[in-house]
Amino acid sequence: MKSGALLASVAAVALLLLNVPEPFFYTSLRVNNLTLHSDRPFAAAAGRHVLELAEARLATSPLYDAKQEHAVYLCNSRWRQALFFNYRYGVGGVNYYPLTSNVFLREASVETNCLIGPSGRCASGDRTLAYFIAHEITHSLTGRAVSNVGFSRLPEWKREGYADYVARGSTFNYEESKRAFLASDDTMDPAKSGLYLRFNLLVAHLLDKEQWTVQRLLTDPIEQTEVEAMLRNAAR
Repeated sequence: MKSGALLASVAAVALLLLNVPEPFFYTSLRVNNLTLHSDRPFAAAAGRHVLELAEARLATSPLYDAKQEHAVYLCNSRWRQALFFNYRYGVGGVNYYPLTSNVFLREASVETNCLIGPSGRCASGDRTLAYFIAHEITHSLTGRAVSNVGFSRLPEWKREGYADYVARGSTFNYEESKRAFLASDDTMDPAKSGLYLRFNLLVAHLLDKEQWTVQRLLTDPIEQTEVEAMLRNAAR
């Protein structure tokens, strides 16, 4: 088999795996249009609670459509993480939109609403399992709103900032984050903290303080530095 044909076959298998992963996950629970799959059993009541929390946050977005199906797959075993996360192994979750609408998350404790990091400990602060579910699904909502091409061109601060804005919901403290930003705190630097608080702040400023619509946020060519200047000027 020629190398081109071999690569095409591998790509086809990978695409099939991402879109039909159910054989690798034997536990599932559906709540409305959200379905949680896992390679480890979990308590139904706990799963329902987590999905309800995630749906409540997603429902705050005008991009959310309760008729659209979303599936989340918990990869508790390391080999499943390696299989479905591929080169992004080690992150909290992956969304391959537009290749699939399925979302894959790393090991989690559904009963405690906790995503377990590489250290073996729960993700910090308000980044619960429900947060990660809402964050990754929001990427799909955003992609559908701006088209496949538009999604690939969105700057990181908009793409990740809006997903965080929806996923954190009311747990995000605008004033506290603004003070940390103005003080150049490391928590506001994604490269140092691994968090998207800086991007969340920029999106929250445009949506909540400047009264932008989500559509304008996603389509306006405004630069990250311009929004940062707005915040600094407002503090004078």
